[in-house]
Amino acid sequence: MISQCPIDWAQYSTNPEQKKNDSDCVHVGPRGRRLEANAVAGHIMPDLLTASGVVIKRGRNTVLNGFDFNLKGGEVVVLAGENGCGKSTVIEACAGLIDLEEGSIKTGKQIIRDSEGRHGRPDSPFGLCLQSDCVMGDELVKERIDDVAALCGKSFDSQSLLNQWDLGHRSQDRIASLSKGQRRKVAVLCGVLPSAIADDPTVILLDEPDAGLDEASVSRLSGLVRDIADGGHGILIASHNSEIIACADRVITFDDSIVETAPSDGVKWKINSEPVKKSNIGNRLDRRTLGSLSQNIIPGMLVIGALLALSDPTQFDSKMQIGAILAPALAAGLCGEPISARLTESRSGDWWRSMKTIPPNALLHVLVGCALLTTLACTLFGEPDYTLIAVGGGLGMITASVILVIHQATLRLQRPNALMIRLLTPALILPWAILVDRLA
Repeated sequence: MISQCPIDWAQYSTNPEQKKNDSDCVHVGPRGRRLEANAVAGHIMPDLLTASGVVIKRGRNTVLNGFDFNLKGGEVVVLAGENGCGKSTVIEACAGLIDLEEGSIKTGKQIIRDSEGRHGRPDSPFGLCLQSDCVMGDELVKERIDDVAALCGKSFDSQSLLNQWDLGHRSQDRIASLSKGQRRKVAVLCGVLPSAIADDPTVILLDEPDAGLDEASVSRLSGLVRDIADGGHGILIASHNSEIIACADRVITFDDSIVETAPSDGVKWKINSEPVKKSNIGNRLDRRTLGSLSQNIIPGMLVIGALLALSDPTQFDSKMQIGAILAPALAAGLCGEPISARLTESRSGDWWRSMKTIPPNALLHVLVGCALLTTLACTLFGEPDYTLIAVGGGLGMITASVILVIHQATLRLQRPNALMIRLLTPALILPWAILVDRLA
């Protein structure tokens, strides 16, 4: 039975200009005393995450001003406070998702992000769960868990884990078909998994992981947090839940005691020792949803139809013929790679970006599709030209790649700025025109 202790919210200052340091506003709980005992015994826990002098602004408002923080291995730190006080900002900044006005965030000696714009990649992927679930609805539950494990080059008995969390019967269902609570369970498991199965201690960042979970799942989560921390990993959690707070070694933003909880029974995960290859999510989703057919091939077919409806191909000179043959591939490429549209769903793109990677895409499908479109266009003007077919396939794939890069670069920009940059994509018509002129 976990007793609740009242939190004196009045002691928390919402003044954004006030300097917040963890040493100024933390209370060390009972699990912290266990960590201190380990240090005395000679087991020095390393600093897994360090924030130094972090200043973050949202527009004209200063959200964090001179924030200093460190997270040790085996430590659970909870961020508590009213909504809008900056808890999520700290989580996202530690994941490298937010620009810093001043200061730096490091894991060990590796820079995650600093005010000079430098980015780094941790040796092991962060565990990350944002308030948005960061999952794509077209993914299957089990394949999502397996894909996250593959980021660490590991495989394990994911079905047993899903059974423990009452998701075993939905393992082959699309995430889009899950209830809100079930979807949140998947997000939480994805958040803890990279660190939980890593060979070396690493960082887990959880933003309101208990939101939408039932009481039994919250209890299971608190036990999981304790088990993972006891394995040497550092966990930073933003939460209001008293049971989650009771897991903490330190609580930042208020001064109150933390009651001790009973030890958990532990969670047994059967991890395979043999390394696994990272799965190609893009190709898998593309095959199942016919994404490239709907996003690339159909627009290309419409361009061919428009050319036939509005003009007489037999009257074109050589340059116009080449331009018309390559136009469908350009149109297909400008639509982008299918998975890029899915990355906007529930901030899934931010999750992958925090891992310093992007989901394996299906650009090969775009290449094949554009080559087929170019072949069809060639037949309208006579015999197939294999050089043009190869050029058309490459043109479509390169164009789709550029669109994917632009999409990734604008995910975190404010809507007007992102829109203006994406409106520049028709400028890719210029390289197409130059290419047509050279081939003619």
